[in-house]
Amino acid sequence: MPTSEDHQNPAPDPFEGLVLDEDFVRGAQQKEGSARARMLADKWKKEPPVDTSFRPLPTPRRRFPWRAVLVVAAAVALVAALLNARGLYHWMNSGSSSSDGSAARPTPSLQAPETAPPTAPPTVVADPVVATLAHPFVGSPAEDWPEGAKAIVLPKAHAVGAYDTADVAAYLKHTKDFLVDSNLDPKVLAGGYPTAALALIDPGEKDILTGLKKELAHPSRKGDGTELFTRFNPDQALLDGSVVKVQGELTYKGDGKGGLAIHADYTFVYPLRPGPHPDVAVPDSGPTSAAPAAWEVSGNSTDVARSIVRRVVDVDIPDPGHYVHTRGSLWMHRWDENIGNSACGVYNGYVNPQFPNAAAQGNGGLPSASGPAIDPYDRSKPPADLPSDSCAQDSRS
Repeated sequence: MPTSEDHQNPAPDPFEGLVLDEDFVRGAQQKEGSARARMLADKWKKEPPVDTSFRPLPTPRRRFPWRAVLVVAAAVALVAALLNARGLYHWMNSGSSSSDGSAARPTPSLQAPETAPPTAPPTVVADPVVATLAHPFVGSPAEDWPEGAKAIVLPKAHAVGAYDTADVAAYLKHTKDFLVDSNLDPKVLAGGYPTAALALIDPGEKDILTGLKKELAHPSRKGDGTELFTRFNPDQALLDGSVVKVQGELTYKGDGKGGLAIHADYTFVYPLRPGPHPDVAVPDSGPTSAAPAAWEVSGNSTDVARSIVRRVVDVDIPDPGHYVHTRGSLWMHRWDENIGNSACGVYNGYVNPQFPNAAAQGNGGLPSASGPAIDPYDRSKPPADLPSDSCAQDSRS
């Protein structure tokens, strides 16, 4: 705000005496734009100009479709893995050598379960490779057999006699359950009681149930339960791993009386290693073969054996309109078996495999096989019907 002193002494005018001649205009550092320039400047403040000058379009860069290729490759790998899940598993878990130091072997291609009885026994290898704990099935026809419960494939069900399609499917499943519970259940294989399998037998079949339970409780030459149930004494033999090879077929037909007849014919191959005391024990009499003390103590962890058990089981499901039958249960009509690599003349309720190192020490007082030579892998004919006083010789194991 100007003061009174400012009015009394006003500041000199800076433009006093200024002459706007031609020399002044020529020497000015800034020049006033033309009227058009000022108009355009004022317009561009409100509407900026658009650059319409020509510029060449950029050349598009070609990019290799890595993402699409990777997606396709992943999809192909996934399909391949689904089609060969077992092969992928073995590939992922295989190395240049096995845990026992032997060279890794390629995984064999698995056979399909049987759809008809074979017409000849499996080929015999002239010089089979010795089995090891890492490869317990090598040199055996079972090497490329299917594994475990999935090898027992149920046929397509259709109505038979008094039973509709759903009933037939259910009884086929019950029969498979009986085979699995009596030959593949880990607890039963380790010497346990076959409770689940026995529960599938019709309680009305009292004679059969009583007889089987007596055999399991008091095994003898007359019967020791191995006719239907596969059990090993864990003190003598242990399952090597969890894989059991299985081959066979499940079929059915009408029984001619309105009922259902189911036929099962399967061979189970068990890889085994010695237990703490691999000598064979007979009930109430102690060991009958004395293994060397050092071998008994160590358990000889590199020794391996195979026992081959063939089961032929016929199950009836009678017409409930004519017979007293507990729904969901099985009538055990007939059963037969052939057991390869089990000590001769021993009836202790177990399959009793003999191991290579024990065999090298002699028979230990056990009876010698006196019957005909039998190929335990031969599924082209029924199990041998041997005299009660003879014991078959296994042509291979």
